[in-house]
Amino acid sequence: MRIAITGHSAGIGQALTKILSARGHEIVGLSQRHGHNIRVIPKITDLIEPCDLFINNAQAGYAQTELLYSVWDRWQNQTGKHIWCISTMMTQSPTNIAVDGQSDVAISAYRNQKIALEDACHQLQSKAWWPVITIIRPGAVGTQPGQSGWPWADVDVWAESIVNLMVLAESNQLRIREISLSACKQALDI
Repeated sequence: MRIAITGHSAGIGQALTKILSARGHEIVGLSQRHGHNIRVIPKITDLIEPCDLFINNAQAGYAQTELLYSVWDRWQNQTGKHIWCISTMMTQSPTNIAVDGQSDVAISAYRNQKIALEDACHQLQSKAWWPVITIIRPGAVGTQPGQSGWPWADVDVWAESIVNLMVLAESNQLRIREISLSACKQALDI
């Protein structure tokens, strides 16, 4: 499978890139560090169009939402196309969570940009069966130095869990429309 991943050179995008590449998939990595600006929507969409799965991970203002619309427009009604939109659990309720180096205004803007992304996903999910769109909401995922242990989920474990859930669902002919996945303090003993 050919998979396009924005923000593939760090954090969640990098973890997904490693896992999916190790499983034999061809990765089309699109990150600013490698000269790809997601705000140049037509150029980035051209690179994504021949792929089978688009992991819409990188966020820059509302460009993540604009890119979703652009890819969806080209992929509309194409069987076998999938889009995973990486959002945040912050969309579920207003938060007073402090993030190192980020002002309250910056966090509020980030949350609102992700709400716009999720709203766009919901609208597009209702318009056509293909492409399949899944909203993925990470909780606190350790993507920066010092972010380990509770409440942070290990980014590689988190990404592996997402991939395993998606593969399990697809192999059983199920669609996951939304996933919220965060760290827990204690494992469930079932």
